[in-house]
Amino acid sequence: MSGLRARLFAVVATALIIFTTLGVLAYLVSGAFGSMILSADRMDDTRALSAAKAALRALQKQLAGTVRDNAIWDDAYRKIMSPEAVDWATETWASTTADYPLYDTAMVINPDGKPLLAYHLGTALADPDDFYLGQLKDVLQAARRPDPTHEHLPVAFINTREGVALVGAAAIQPSATDPKMNLAQLKVLVFSKQITPAVVSEVSHTFNIDGLALESSAGTEGTLHADVDDIGGREIAHLTWPAVKPGTASYLRVRPVVVGAGVALILLLIAIAAAGAAAFKAVRREERASDHKAHHDALTGLLNRAGCLQQLRRVLSRKPDGLTSLHILDLDGFKAVNDTWGHPVGDELIQEVASRLVDRLPSDALIARLGGDEFAIISQTASFQLPSGSVPERIQQVVSTPFTLGGRVIEIGGSVGTAAGGNEGIDAAELLRRADLALYRAKDQGRGISVEYEPSLDDEARRSAALEQELRTGLSRGEIRTVFQPLIDASTREVCGVEALARWTSPSRGNVSPEVFIRVAEKAGLIDQLGFEILKTAAREAAQWPDIGVSVNISPLQLRNPYLALQVQSILAEANFDPGRLTIEVTEGVLISNPEQAKRAMQALRNLGIKIALDDFGCGYASIGALREFGFDRMKIDRSLILAVDRDASGGAVLQATIALASALNLPVTAEGIETEHQAAIVKLSGCDELQGYLFGKPVTAKEITALYFAPNSSAAVREGARYAAQPI
Repeated sequence: MSGLRARLFAVVATALIIFTTLGVLAYLVSGAFGSMILSADRMDDTRALSAAKAALRALQKQLAGTVRDNAIWDDAYRKIMSPEAVDWATETWASTTADYPLYDTAMVINPDGKPLLAYHLGTALADPDDFYLGQLKDVLQAARRPDPTHEHLPVAFINTREGVALVGAAAIQPSATDPKMNLAQLKVLVFSKQITPAVVSEVSHTFNIDGLALESSAGTEGTLHADVDDIGGREIAHLTWPAVKPGTASYLRVRPVVVGAGVALILLLIAIAAAGAAAFKAVRREERASDHKAHHDALTGLLNRAGCLQQLRRVLSRKPDGLTSLHILDLDGFKAVNDTWGHPVGDELIQEVASRLVDRLPSDALIARLGGDEFAIISQTASFQLPSGSVPERIQQVVSTPFTLGGRVIEIGGSVGTAAGGNEGIDAAELLRRADLALYRAKDQGRGISVEYEPSLDDEARRSAALEQELRTGLSRGEIRTVFQPLIDASTREVCGVEALARWTSPSRGNVSPEVFIRVAEKAGLIDQLGFEILKTAAREAAQWPDIGVSVNISPLQLRNPYLALQVQSILAEANFDPGRLTIEVTEGVLISNPEQAKRAMQALRNLGIKIALDDFGCGYASIGALREFGFDRMKIDRSLILAVDRDASGGAVLQATIALASALNLPVTAEGIETEHQAAIVKLSGCDELQGYLFGKPVTAKEITALYFAPNSSAAVREGARYAAQPI
């Protein structure tokens, strides 16, 4: 009996021990499981909160930079203190509020607190104080506090009649700090931007915060928020978003397993272990999925920019024996595909390019899509002696082979920039910067070009940046001048028009070629300003020259300006210049760069009565079909065709064929670059009705044009062109 009791006791004791052990283990495991869930949720909440605060700081920093650039500005200070302050401020700041992305409200406040002008969304603001609910006073006071470094401009959120806005202000003052200047006597420039749902949506997309909204309250349970404070530190709104809680989501997926495991105590240990393993795997899957999403492109499945940099760092950190090369590919002609067939076809083309790169490049190459139509390829060579050019050549072959998509045959190309790094300690960011520089050079040289980085590209980038800044300064100082070259009637040798040309004499560089500074203006976004300045001068001066036409060149980039025709119309009206006397000259680049957009812009100009001429025909891409499609009013033959007449036996035949083509299309023809009577005779006999070149006159100032051709004492011989004694052909 005692033996049975002992055995029962042993069984009970063993059972108790087992159950106690199971309970303790269950408690420990469930506690660890709950901690994992809570930690995952908190980590995601912390990330989202940091991203939201960073977004608010980024908006404030962006507006502060805009206010600083416009208020701490010598020209602005001079203009705002002058009698033309209102007109200048309206043109510079107020007119841009209608559609400018960085601000929608612009005001200039006088020292007495009254507005010199106030505009919101392109419309005058009747009562700024009422619009800002009487809260603008603190911002204006802060703007007039001394700030020698201009690094602490008052930028804060504020309530308005239309909701919450971001407002920034600064006293309008010279760029050089004057300690004696009384800031209280200066006018204050105020910019603000309404925090609209569109702005919130852009922040949500940029900082990867789903469900972001601007609310007056901090939200309900289950939501997170970041405070939006005014200049006094008071909460006026909140950025709210739903908490994602990835840990909780993982737990909810495995909870049935845990509950089911508790049904049988005997299997509890196994069930707990299984549940723990399942939870661990679920969290790991979530982590892997999140990491994959963060480092891969959704459209192609390739690495994205972040993933590319991560892999590049890993490769470089291993200090490989050979070269590590980064190749950046930019597709040529991709935008035309989007414009012609739409973005779905463009997306399909991007996927096909990605697939080809993966299939046809070496298996050890790492391929990424950096964004848009730009790809990156990381390759390694066995030694420094192996030419890195082999990979760029293969990349070119991959993208130059025609693609067939939905029955369409699409031909594109690619420009490739390459940078190589070995043991010299180059990091991933520097390698990417060098490859970008090489890509810019490749794109500058034309289509289908591969360029490898070399140190001279850095020097060129610095020189380009310096030249850009000089040009920007030169435009603001009026250093760009307009000269005019006469256009001569081929039959009568009478002047029948002039072409307006831009010239720039830099204080430090001397005369800068138009081919150089116009290209810089296009890259720097200054081409509209430069082009309109030339047009204003040409229209103003030519208004005094009766009965002759005026030709003005515009860049293909200007045709992308949706308000081009309206701005041209305004300039001509201001100068009281007949649009029928104006000819806009465009180069053959418009035929391949946004052709549909160019046609719309050209038609809008024609509707004003302006004529369109195709400039430099014979040196580019124009086809007969394109000439018919665009319907030019005149063709200007490139001077290379004229020079070929003297150099090449077949040059005359090519010239005659070109002019015959124009005649067949009923296009009058201007011959450029005429330097000899022989050339003038040939082009006239071939059918050109208008001549231009040094034979008849170099580009000169408006005063010289007036003196030569329109002054009362100008001779008929002079009016017959340079080399004034020359006789008609």
